[in-house]
Amino acid sequence: MVIQVIYDVACPVCLRAIQLVTFREETFRSSGVASTVQLSPWPSGAAEDVLRGVAGPGRPASLKQKVWAKLPSGLILPENQDDPMRLIYEMEYLAFVRLPTASMLARVDGVALLPLQRARQNAQASVPRWWSSPESLRLCATALKEENFAVLDGFLPEEVCQALAEGAKRSRPSMVRGATGAAARVSPGQDLAKVLNQPSRGDVVKFADEGQMPGCQDFLDALDALVDALKTSDSVEVSVRHRLSCVDWANSAMFAIYPGGASRYIKHVDNTLGTDGRRLTAVLYLNRDWCEQDGGCLRIFEPTMQSCQVKRDIEPLWNRLASHLARVVFWSTQEVPHEVLSSYKDRLAVSVWFIDGAESLRSREPFERLFSPKLRCLGDRRQCLLKAAKNEDERAVLAALPLEATHGFSEAERRRLARLFGWRTEEDVQRELDTAQDRAIRSALEKALQGGQTPAEAFGVKAFAPKKPLHFEIVDDEIMMRERPKFGLAD
Repeated sequence: MVIQVIYDVACPVCLRAIQLVTFREETFRSSGVASTVQLSPWPSGAAEDVLRGVAGPGRPASLKQKVWAKLPSGLILPENQDDPMRLIYEMEYLAFVRLPTASMLARVDGVALLPLQRARQNAQASVPRWWSSPESLRLCATALKEENFAVLDGFLPEEVCQALAEGAKRSRPSMVRGATGAAARVSPGQDLAKVLNQPSRGDVVKFADEGQMPGCQDFLDALDALVDALKTSDSVEVSVRHRLSCVDWANSAMFAIYPGGASRYIKHVDNTLGTDGRRLTAVLYLNRDWCEQDGGCLRIFEPTMQSCQVKRDIEPLWNRLASHLARVVFWSTQEVPHEVLSSYKDRLAVSVWFIDGAESLRSREPFERLFSPKLRCLGDRRQCLLKAAKNEDERAVLAALPLEATHGFSEAERRRLARLFGWRTEEDVQRELDTAQDRAIRSALEKALQGGQTPAEAFGVKAFAPKKPLHFEIVDDEIMMRERPKFGLAD
């Protein structure tokens, strides 16, 4: 399986992008990695052969001044000439991602799936919430501690799931294209439609306030009860209770449909930098008669975004293992990098994020969300705020602030709060994580793409043979580069 790439041979920008792609491909070969791309200049017979296999909207009207690619999944990356790092990301994915071995699957299933399935089978039929028993809670917490995720089958009654699915399908015309944080940062000169239509994320979504979607209130009540039990039950591992101790907020349910056509969501972490407050992610799947050919699995990786090792693919089934309904919970942080694999039919899921108040107090936007009526508080809002504070000065300020500040805070109030709570922006955290190696990589890429240098000249080497990715990480539709062991920059 290779990525089919067609490029305009008369376009200087396209040629610079292809130079970088070719350079990376040569490093794969020098380290024994199989080819990941097939390059075809345009116009040519080879390019026409590739295009003959593309129908419908994926077929470009013209390839003038473009670098176009078709992934093995069938997904089209229509324009890569200005941003070849996205194409290199796909190449590295093919080159380095490793599927789990049988022994790894046995380890993971023996903690995160099978014990909970047995607990459900052993529960009395008269118990509507089998997962609320002390033993089931212990098993769920153990899965979160040891494997960072847990799968709970039969989480909701059949009629609640049916209501949720029917409501989501009726609401589909009002759903909007799912977007990452980059959409909120589009400047006046940028094309918002282009940002929203990036192939890194292909779902359509709708957030539902309580009561606005059939079955939603029953779903949220059950989910809140699970999280509350994980926070308070003596049968739950102490470390898990501690991590959830200030998780007193949650968003409304987000309904998402991946509409087939190889739609996906590339590898990411929900709370990438540990600044937005999200602590626990919960996903309910509502897909009847799902089969392997339909795709759309939730792929979970071993911890940190740098990992190329797949831990487990979770099938988004409605009926799992003798009419079970699937429920997945996992940490929102770097322990659980994950992606939605390409879907070839409609894939419906409902997601809720549970928010940590203590973390949220340390950044402006998460802080202000704690006061918004749109964010559900799972207890008394004032008491939850006071519990999240770390000292008496913070508690005194939080005790005096008006609740449900729908219009936000004044600039003077924000400056005072920023000093007291030590607000940090994502940019501040990113600068702290940035290294000299990261800056050198960015400089070399700029020279290769805009400075008129060849990739070998820009990177200061004739060739290099890394056995790991350069790791161009796509986060919020932007390329982030993480530190790697030396990969070939000249000292």
